[in-house]
Parts: sequence; C-alpha cells; structure tokens
Amino acid sequence: MSNVTIKSIANRLGISFSTVSKALNGDPNVSEKTRELVAKTAQEMHYTRNVFAQSLRQKGSKTVAILLNDIDVPAYGEMVAAISSELAAYGYTTLIADARYSLDLERSSIQTMLGWMPEAVIVSPADPASESMKLLAPLSDRTLVLGSVEGADVSSLEVDHRLAGFLSAEYMLKCGVKNNLIFGGPMGYQSSELFLAGVKDAYTKYGVELRDDAVYRFRPEIAAAHDLFCDLWRQQPGLCEGVICFCDSMALGIYKAAAELGLTVPDDISVIGYDDSPIHDFTAPPLTTIHMPKDLVAKNCTQYVLDLLLGGNTQTRTYLLRPFLHERGSVRQTQGESK
Repeated sequence: MSNVTIKSIANRLGISFSTVSKALNGDPNVSEKTRELVAKTAQEMHYTRNVFAQSLRQKGSKTVAILLNDIDVPAYGEMVAAISSELAAYGYTTLIADARYSLDLERSSIQTMLGWMPEAVIVSPADPASESMKLLAPLSDRTLVLGSVEGADVSSLEVDHRLAGFLSAEYMLKCGVKNNLIFGGPMGYQSSELFLAGVKDAYTKYGVELRDDAVYRFRPEIAAAHDLFCDLWRQQPGLCEGVICFCDSMALGIYKAAAELGLTVPDDISVIGYDDSPIHDFTAPPLTTIHMPKDLVAKNCTQYVLDLLLGGNTQTRTYLLRPFLHERGSVRQTQGESK
C-alpha cells in the first residue's frame, strides 16, 4: 500500500496541506492550474486516497463489499443473493467481486472495492495470510473473513471443510467404493486444502491407500471436470469406481461425462459432491452430496454486518459451522450398509 499522503504532496510542491486536499477534491476555489499540478504530482508519486479515513469523516457509503474467489460455486451464489437481499432492505448496496483464485486479481479487486469506501467487508480469500489481505488492515474491525484466520484480530466465519472432505471419502469407502479419483480445488486455496486433508483422514482411518496420481487439482467448474474425466477415461477405461468432488459443479461435470462415455451413475461410476446446491433436482439419480450450511453462512454474515452497521458492534467474532452428509442415489452400495 502506498505511503504517500496529502502532506507528502504538499511538501513536494511547497504549498499548504489544505490546498492539496481541496485540489484533489475538485474545489473550484483552487485555480485550475493548481488543481492540474496537484493531480499530476499525485499521479507521479503514486498517491492513493485513504478511503477509510475519508469514510469516517462522511456519513457512510451505504455499501457492503463481498469478495469471493469462487462465485461460480452454486452455494456461494445462493449465499450472496440472500445476503444482498437482506441488506437491501436496510438501504445498503452490495458490491461483489470474484478474484477467480488469482492473487493479483484479488489484490486489484480489494483496491477497487476500497475506492468505494465500503462500510463493511465480507471476504473469502485465496489465502488469509496473503499480502493482498493486508490492504484490509484499516478495515479490520469491520471485516468478516470466510475461512480460518490465525493470529489476526479479525472476525471469521469458518465452514469445517476438512470435515466435509472426511464425510465424502468415508461415505464412499463405507459403501465399498474404494478406487476413487479425487477432484479437488486449486492448490493453495484454504478450503480446497482442508477438504483434501479430510479425504486423506478418511482413507487413513479405513486403511485404504490414496495414490497421489488419483488426486487432481483445478478450478471447480463443470467443463473442467467433464473434460478431465473424459480424457482420463478414454486413456484408461475403467480406471476408477467413483469420483469424490470438491463441489457440486464438478460432480455435474462427471454426470455429463458419464452420459457422453455411455456410463451409468452409480452402476458404472459413483459420484459425490459438496455444496448440496439445487442442481441435485436435475440429476438422475439425485446427487449424494455434503451439505454446506449456506443458509447459516448467509444468516451469520448478514447478522454480523447489521450488528456492525446498525448497532455499532465492532467486537471480534468467530463462527464455526459443520457440514453434513445428504445421502441420495449417486453412490453404488457394494457393501450393503451405508450408515
């Protein structure tokens, strides 16, 4: 973040602090020549407005910023819609950005959002310890991080993704489906790392080897899952009995690939997802998935923001939510008992 201040510009030009401030804000009482000189100097010095301090001097922007890295995931789309709808009832506008698992895009998105002077921020970072997250330091008492945050004085809401991964793999293994591919999220992204750790926990518990070459990491998209599974199956027909997916979008890609390859779910290939999004209503058979408590995520996010904006509550809070298995019909029962 730039350390250049209005005072720095004033010292460079040898004019008063107030003149620089007025010039940057377009005050007509400052000559056009001076305004242009100040603007040019500010640009040369890479000056960035301290939007947090500015917002404190004003009545508030009536905006709430939400930054995600995976808005394509149906569960997050539903949560954003619920949060936006609730906040709109109180006159707040929701600004939404999707960093798409890119630290560079995440950083630029945060910088852009800060320019709108949000009164609260909800962020699902690619990495809570990344440099880009330091940009939110001035807003730490009004930021809610979706994920696990260690050693930082900031509110957080965490879904137990490790438990989700464990439940996914445990269900497959209990059903006797042991030769699985793991379609996980991008490397380095907190929720996908925790999900994979949970999968490994289950394999260890049940004494089943999880081969490194059975694990694939990529963005959770339908097309990506479809293309990868088709390529793998065509190279090696019958290479697996099932696919454990980091999200329902990936699972839907497997359904699409199975239909294209002439396979039947679950007789030829078992599939389990994570989200419990409405797409299970359109799959045959209905998708077995791990339910992400997105309704509680939306409720807690909204309550956090309303407590902050309407009640002035800046106390640091921590939420931990647990996912659970929603059994349907996409996993083959080869050992009878599924519970």
